[in-house]
Amino acid sequence: MINKINGFFKNEYIYSIITRFVVITISLIQSILCARYLGASLKGSSAYMSSIASIGSIVITFGMHQAYPYFRKKYGKENIYQDYVSLVVLLYAIYFIVAVILACFVIETPEVKAATIMIPIMGYANVVGYVCLIENPNRRNRWWTIITFIDVIFVAMLWLFTNSNFKFAVSILIFADAIKGIVYTYELKIKPRYHKEMWKLVKELFSYGFFPMIALLMTTLNYRIDVLMLKSYSYISNAEIGIYSVGISFADKIVLIPDTLAGILASKLAKGANEDEVVKVSRICFWASCLMCIGFFVVGGWAIPFLYGKEYENSFNVLMISAIGSVFIGYFKLIAQYNIINKEQIKNVIMLSVAIVVDVIGNLLLIPVWGINGAALATGLGNLVCGVVFVVWFSRKANTKLSKMFILQKSDFKLIKSIFKK
Repeated sequence: MINKINGFFKNEYIYSIITRFVVITISLIQSILCARYLGASLKGSSAYMSSIASIGSIVITFGMHQAYPYFRKKYGKENIYQDYVSLVVLLYAIYFIVAVILACFVIETPEVKAATIMIPIMGYANVVGYVCLIENPNRRNRWWTIITFIDVIFVAMLWLFTNSNFKFAVSILIFADAIKGIVYTYELKIKPRYHKEMWKLVKELFSYGFFPMIALLMTTLNYRIDVLMLKSYSYISNAEIGIYSVGISFADKIVLIPDTLAGILASKLAKGANEDEVVKVSRICFWASCLMCIGFFVVGGWAIPFLYGKEYENSFNVLMISAIGSVFIGYFKLIAQYNIINKEQIKNVIMLSVAIVVDVIGNLLLIPVWGINGAALATGLGNLVCGVVFVVWFSRKANTKLSKMFILQKSDFKLIKSIFKK
């Protein structure tokens, strides 16, 4: 019996899904504690700083982490690994020093100061975490769960023993990423080494990483541009942005399964899997997202005000309006991994640009009319367009019927049955 259980958990897809569900459950507790501790107004400021930091971390990373699977596949781990991780350590040390100087002597706005410090911390955690995911998905996911639990304890301690203020809001944003950076660095057994030849790798990485960086930046803008645009309207309060951020965070969880499996798919593609793997994972993820969407519709109306407090009850409207687009965005998350590993990252940029245009125009037209609900509709439309464009392109690229990207096949049911049978 023990051997069967161990075999079940050795499946990287299954282990990743289970880990993600555990992490989401723990993160939900953390989100509830944060929302109640900070209140809607500070929660809005927190969402604004997080949006800036997310965008900034992508720009300074320049696609380095997404380039790693391709170069690992091209050169082999033994020829690329130590040089790559050594460069990451050096670059982010420089980024952090520059960020501190800017925050202390150049930037004046408190929110932007804090976000500037967060940028290299968040970026480093993302890069070393992604390398861990490629090298040992199960181990990375195990640590991810542990760190998320520690993060909840940290927020709970603040809630119990302090009064909320701006500094504590910033510490909540930084805490988990700082711990991840430390733990993943230890896991990767990084032993920095520097020699003349490795600087050729810098040029290759940055050259390759440009289009993945643009694609990831567009993806993040697709999620974050609404918060930045809401902040630019003087009649939209921080409290409304806080309410919006809670609703959108639930909409993001609709893509729990594709978001989880994207990294595992990248790992498998880097090790030789082909288009059939993408097709299979995509259609399973689509229906998993549909089930998540239905579940949120059923329970969200009473669950959000019950868990987060009455001041967040309008978050459910944001969730409902943006949810349909979230169901389709999973296709982008999975197909983009295929494009990156097969050096077709420019396709991601071209197709994402269509979705970004829809999102930005939608925000410009709808926010003045419907406020945060208008932003939710614009985000939903942008995500819907993004998913449809990617799935249509990939079905042609892989020479597979469009229906196979949506309709479950007999082999899928056999696979699910065999997993639960084990």
